[in-house]
Amino acid sequence: MTATKVHTAVFSPTGTTRKLVSALAQSLSAEAPAVVHDLTYPPGMDETVVSGDHIAVIGVPVYAGRVAPLAAQRLKRFRGQKTPAVVVVVYGNREFEDALVELRDMAEWLSFEVIAGCSFIGEHSFSSTDSPIAQARPDAADLVIAREFGMKIAQLIQSEPTRREHLHLPGNVPYLAATPTIPFTPKVDEEICTLCGACQPLCPGGAIAITDAVSIDVENCIHCCACIKICPVDAVSIHAPPLLEKKHWLHENCSTRKEPQLFI
Repeated sequence: MTATKVHTAVFSPTGTTRKLVSALAQSLSAEAPAVVHDLTYPPGMDETVVSGDHIAVIGVPVYAGRVAPLAAQRLKRFRGQKTPAVVVVVYGNREFEDALVELRDMAEWLSFEVIAGCSFIGEHSFSSTDSPIAQARPDAADLVIAREFGMKIAQLIQSEPTRREHLHLPGNVPYLAATPTIPFTPKVDEEICTLCGACQPLCPGGAIAITDAVSIDVENCIHCCACIKICPVDAVSIHAPPLLEKKHWLHENCSTRKEPQLFI
């Protein structure tokens, strides 16, 4: 089995998944940089078909133990032709639960042949300086593991003349039900906000509108907190009690460092 070009498909509102997928993809092929297909921002990429003699790296964040719903929706535009693929899920140091096996099944439905999978830890969307949750992950050690895993996959591709059968990954099939989304949005402090517009183009759901103030649509907000992390004056914050309670629980119960898990 050989692969001549690497393609990445990434949904990454706060950049953690993108960073890990990039590190892994760089090690898969020394011939040329990976072709990047970004699923993050609306309206999303055009439909893409990846040739069977190429390889794909598909990366998404985990939301409540499952593939982020908006990522799953946009991933339908990225299709293979019996193309070998690596699936990557990134979670905020709680659990990835059924997300990895779910992403494998999605990739196979899209005509990819999954040859490897992995879970990595990224700083949780709710993490802040006062309540850190996997702060600064992925760190240097994580990126080394991602690059080394990419090299191992490259060796597999070169050494095996035929592709292997269905890759076993941890998780429940059928998947456990996802936790319902809490219908709240981040709060914008109009006295602090400068209407700089930095948050609007980085909102994956297209939930942010800017007129004489910043408004966030509850129907389209996915709670990724990209708007909070990008705001240069800290005018955007989590304020809804259910979200604050969840943030506090994660800070208190998910502080022990977890490590990447690799499957090949």
